[in-house]
Amino acid sequence: MKKLRPLLFIQMLILQVSLTAQVQWYQNQDGNNQFPAGTTAISVQAFTSTSFIACYLWTMNNDEYTWKISKTNMNGAEEKTFFVTGITAQVEVKVGSNNLIYVLKKNYPIGQNPEYIVYKLDGNFVVKAQRTIAFPNGFNIINLNAFETDKSNNVYLAGDGQYPSGSGFGSASFVLKTDKNLLTKWSRMDSTLTSFTRLHVDGSGMVTVVADFYTFFPDVHLTRISANGQHAQNSTITTDPGRFSLFSALDDKDNLLLYGGKSIGDTAQAMYLYKFSRLTGSIVYRKTHFTAAGLQLNDLKVDDDGKIFSLVAQYPVSGGLFYKISRINSNTGNISWNKSIPYSQDSCNLVKLVVSGNDRFYAVGCRQSNNYFCKGFAMRINKNGHTEGTVPAPDSVNFQRLHWLCDGITDHNNQLVAIGGTTDLDTTTFYSSYIKAFAVRFTGNGCGNESRPGTETTTLVAKATEAKKEVIQLTNKLVVYPNPVTEQLTVGGLNKDEFDRISVYDMQGAQLLHQTISGTTTRIDTNTLPEGVYVLVLHSSVTLKERNVKFIVRR
Repeated sequence: MKKLRPLLFIQMLILQVSLTAQVQWYQNQDGNNQFPAGTTAISVQAFTSTSFIACYLWTMNNDEYTWKISKTNMNGAEEKTFFVTGITAQVEVKVGSNNLIYVLKKNYPIGQNPEYIVYKLDGNFVVKAQRTIAFPNGFNIINLNAFETDKSNNVYLAGDGQYPSGSGFGSASFVLKTDKNLLTKWSRMDSTLTSFTRLHVDGSGMVTVVADFYTFFPDVHLTRISANGQHAQNSTITTDPGRFSLFSALDDKDNLLLYGGKSIGDTAQAMYLYKFSRLTGSIVYRKTHFTAAGLQLNDLKVDDDGKIFSLVAQYPVSGGLFYKISRINSNTGNISWNKSIPYSQDSCNLVKLVVSGNDRFYAVGCRQSNNYFCKGFAMRINKNGHTEGTVPAPDSVNFQRLHWLCDGITDHNNQLVAIGGTTDLDTTTFYSSYIKAFAVRFTGNGCGNESRPGTETTTLVAKATEAKKEVIQLTNKLVVYPNPVTEQLTVGGLNKDEFDRISVYDMQGAQLLHQTISGTTTRIDTNTLPEGVYVLVLHSSVTLKERNVKFIVRR
């Protein structure tokens, strides 16, 4: 059995280096909250060809929430920031054309009516316009559910509220259109439909509003309004009685898609998909897909060419968990191809699709390595259904830490820029501690499980196989030796400005040693360690950069 260990060790080293080589930069986003609050990554959008906009729930001080909007260069340098604060506030961000950004703050002061404020920012994050959304005659906005912009930077808002009416209240829903400077173009009130939940604007300026409310469930009402605010059409769609979610999107030809999850009897669940003609408003098709004992629709995206991609989690009757990534023919609603990823095989949780105009797209989430930690994870897929490898976690991830990707974009080279979060995990109580957010960019055409050896990997293989040297060369200066080790492991070429702490973990994730780095060389006593494979982690408490390497203890 011992004869197999060197080969196993070499394979593990190759994997380790090939993974970390994919990360171009890692940007820490930490609001320095008091425990247990943390900083949460919310959304990311492309801005210019060389920058992106990310949104973070930055700090939480009792009921006071502060949000951070960040503009970052594609090289990882944060260029501009904009902060908004409110009582249990929520924030949405829309990237407009001509380098404009629109920010909606939803403020919920205790015992008072909600407050909704829209900010217009230029590319330098200077506020160019600001408006508190309000209506005359004492109308109180209860829910502002939809916030959209169009190619001319007009802003659209929709939701519901109530008028004072004697001892009672008169409910109504509203749609508001403003120009790019947040001045009203038109508004419409509707007292017959009391829950405008979603809104879409097509290329001609036609507005479609989706109304979904429990009083007329399972029906969905669609209202179409012309670009100048004139009522165009009302229609009622009877959906499946068992539906338990509702989402909507426009395809590349501005046809409306309604989709979500539904129950089929008492024993199955599935995804439904309806397509409505932009010209007539009639149903083009109604489809049911991915029937299983249990189902969760995680995402559905439409690319610039009208291709539809979906991501669902399936729980078959036989047990287990499968993630299914599929392409759906937009003309017929039929499945073009399916790709199933069994959790038992890859231990990955996929939550979001990142789809661009390129011929490849990504599914992002995390991959669980054992009961104690998981790493951020992305799978790259050709739009014809061929898997093109996986994207690894950033260097900052190691044992006893949970780490995930929650959203992403692609740059002009189809390289992935993602945001996510990381938190340490107390393996005694299984409670998470302080949460930090981050942004990360991955480079190269290759992915983690593809065979594309570079100089660093080739050097590492040579060092591992050349037994007389027994040195792991991490960089030009940084080395770890001897390996395998019996009594003392030496880490040389250290720079305390780059790494200031060192740890050793076993393969179950337990921390066995932790010490500070004070010089250029550190020695670790391995006499007390049983034979086996261990992980050495070099860590910077300033930049959060980490470098991991596996080593063997042999007697």
